[in-house]
Amino acid sequence: MATLAVLAVAFVAYMRNNDCVVPERTIIAHAGGSIDSLTYSNSREAVMNAIAQGVKYIELDIVISPEGEPLAFHSSPDMIDTLYSCDPPHMGEFKAAPLRGKNGKLYTPLTWREINEIFLSHPDLTFVVDKTDDPAILKKFFPRLKNRMVVECFSLERYAQVKNAGFKQALLSENSVGRATIVWQGIKHIFCPSEPKVEMIAMSRDTYDHQRLNRWLIKIFNIPVAMWTAVDLENAEKIFNNAPQVRMIYTNELSPQ
Repeated sequence: MATLAVLAVAFVAYMRNNDCVVPERTIIAHAGGSIDSLTYSNSREAVMNAIAQGVKYIELDIVISPEGEPLAFHSSPDMIDTLYSCDPPHMGEFKAAPLRGKNGKLYTPLTWREINEIFLSHPDLTFVVDKTDDPAILKKFFPRLKNRMVVECFSLERYAQVKNAGFKQALLSENSVGRATIVWQGIKHIFCPSEPKVEMIAMSRDTYDHQRLNRWLIKIFNIPVAMWTAVDLENAEKIFNNAPQVRMIYTNELSPQ
């Protein structure tokens, strides 16, 4: 019995080791951050506003056009008043005209070329990728940003691929985290070191608040959380203070209120 207890303590201590490279209390500009009180624009104007506010982690919704090229796009009804022939749009029609917001203003769309241009000209930025988790595509179109990318992954298989490909950080989406996933995946890592440990989970505030067992597991095994979505910086500060496992928060409004 004593041996089992020692083994259990050793296992928990091992699991609590975490190599997460993301600083604590990190604000992420959600979809580039709000611009003119509109969310989900993924536009150049939103990203440049986030940079002007001093935010270092910029999240974009990266989808793949029918031509196989990445672009930043979220078909959010509260933002985009631009009609395309398909979703995701063809690259040609996406580049042909500015995004029209529900407020009537125009915004500059971002293809993979413009994204590279912005991030390469701001070497202190980290690129947080949502929607696309294929490391082959990300390496092909953003080869110089790999070491500055945080990639949300939607399966354990993709998580392992992204970690093994050498990206800065992988986040495992809450949709891929069952009650036993964390413990079982850690056990596999012990016997197969090439199997990466879950080092960070992307999770909604609602899931964090209401799934007590998951919250208990991530606390016991010291797994940080990237949480969505705070309305503004004041809301983000309250979440940081009340949820100690939360290390990153996707935030809409980035200017002080």
